[in-house]
Amino acid sequence: MRKPFVVANWKMHKNVAESVAFINQIKDQLPAKEEVEVGIAGTTLALHAMAAAADQTDIQIVAQNAFTEFEGAYTGEISPKALADSGVDYVLLGHIERRTMFNENNTMVNKKVVATLQAGMTPIICTDETMMQEEHGGSIHYVFAQLKDVLCDVSFDQIKNIIISYEPSWAVGAGQFANPLLAEEGCRQIRQTIADRYSYEVADKIRILYGGSVNPDNIAELMSKRDIDGVLIGRASLDADNFVSMVKTVQALNK
Repeated sequence: MRKPFVVANWKMHKNVAESVAFINQIKDQLPAKEEVEVGIAGTTLALHAMAAAADQTDIQIVAQNAFTEFEGAYTGEISPKALADSGVDYVLLGHIERRTMFNENNTMVNKKVVATLQAGMTPIICTDETMMQEEHGGSIHYVFAQLKDVLCDVSFDQIKNIIISYEPSWAVGAGQFANPLLAEEGCRQIRQTIADRYSYEVADKIRILYGGSVNPDNIAELMSKRDIDGVLIGRASLDADNFVSMVKTVQALNK
């Protein structure tokens, strides 16, 4: 059984003090990691302090971005190695906002995935709904073209250490209704893409999250779907009480 993963993506919200206060407020209210895994993606400046506040807890610290190299003359970029040294466990890569606002393409995201894996962290690869038809074993499947390119040269062993997040562009940051059936279909086709590229056994173990207007009103229906293993929550995760409530909803469903 795939363990549920609930991730807060704060984007460019909360300073260092606010981030630490949030962790201190929720850390004694969360279920054990064995039931539900919880991650928080804060701003880069806050990550080290967040990791210190989350020490001795099951909260996973998530970076919102990383560069393709560990060090060098790359002014303003974020080293994957430095993130790992700061206590970061996971890194969001390929988020739709990075693609649309900062012109990140599949080649760039692929290099970031490889660097993140080399640094010993787990990439959470965000992917949109761009798909293409391919033939596998005599059958025509729809596969995520974007994801296929991003996973270029990622080995059979490495894919086991990756999490995928389905983020349809129409739902991210727009407050649009998160249709659970469409969310489930997108996650199912991502699993099919992994199965076609690697194996059904591997695909069945990969955790696939859904991101896009997730909130306390729809999280239960989303998480009841077979191929949705967790959620990436934006604005609804900024309030501590809301966030804890959503985590506990997932915990109850998992039981």
